[in-house]
Amino acid sequence: MNPNNAKKHLCPHCGKFIKSGGGIPVPFFILVLLLCAGFFLWTSGKHSQANVSGQPSAIGKLYRGVPDYITSPEADKSCGVCLASANSFLASKKQATIREKTKDMAGLPAGEYQIGSPDGLGDADEHPRHLVHLDAFYIDKYEVTTADYMKFTKDNYANYPEWAMPEGKFNIDTGKNTYYRHLSAILKTCTNCPIVGVTAQSAEAYCKSKNRRLPTEAEWEAAARGGADSAFSFGETAAMAGDYAWYETTSEEKPHPVGTKKPNKYGIYDMYGNVWEWISDIYSKDYYSESTKINPKGPTAGRGNIIRGGSWASDANSMRSGNRASTFKPNDDIGFRCAVSESALLDEGATSPVAVEIASN
Repeated sequence: MNPNNAKKHLCPHCGKFIKSGGGIPVPFFILVLLLCAGFFLWTSGKHSQANVSGQPSAIGKLYRGVPDYITSPEADKSCGVCLASANSFLASKKQATIREKTKDMAGLPAGEYQIGSPDGLGDADEHPRHLVHLDAFYIDKYEVTTADYMKFTKDNYANYPEWAMPEGKFNIDTGKNTYYRHLSAILKTCTNCPIVGVTAQSAEAYCKSKNRRLPTEAEWEAAARGGADSAFSFGETAAMAGDYAWYETTSEEKPHPVGTKKPNKYGIYDMYGNVWEWISDIYSKDYYSESTKINPKGPTAGRGNIIRGGSWASDANSMRSGNRASTFKPNDDIGFRCAVSESALLDEGATSPVAVEIASN
């Protein structure tokens, strides 16, 4: 075909009118391909350097796949070497990777989030109210269940909850301490109830086994608020708490299967009530006055780990989005859920932060 007679049409990727049928000179094609390959390999190398595990990152693999795509049968030939088409291919693969790894999670976009309580509400450690910037992250829609956690302990022969510790004093069958026995039937039969009786370190170990981690206090509060600026995600008062939470008024003094109350606007269940949730941050009552503005991770020293959200044994005030509490011991109403940064989802070698050491008496 004579290149001068080639017809023009609109490229669906570039948005430019190009000639079809004329083809691209082979030397030029090869040059562009080599330049593209070099650029994407260099970019993926930058991502790989950030991967502390030394493993190739998923996003790096996607970048390296772009030159292959350009010359593959799947590529849109209407543009020849069309970088817009390649970028579209890369973006779709990236989103597919994220979707696959977050099927049971809710995503919060990067941005500013209000943390803490307004003047006149809450305890002193909830002040001052302040804005923080959080990178995009995902958090479990449901609290970790007894079934999922006990499978983890069976696979690892470690990190047992107190009530199932072999030969432990709190073991509900053989232990001398009867603390957990009032929940014996629930613990043995309600596999979809939230796990209780685990330490913060064991909770972190479970999350790490899933390539996740415990949420930071700021992440948890941002997720709990569900985009609202009120005391609860559903309003300023606890009038509607029964629709969203298992707490002292509705629980009949026991935990319940996860996800059986209404979710908040982010699609997250049981952020209030059912069980308190372990947070990765160490507790300091004055931390809000010295908190970093970007991705705060708590103080370097303090006493015990933060717990949030209240439980089946709590009053409504304890469940407020801004309420802070802490402990260094497991309990019959403390469980957890996991989180992960979006950036870590694209890094196959990513691991969770090392579990914090809980202060003891």
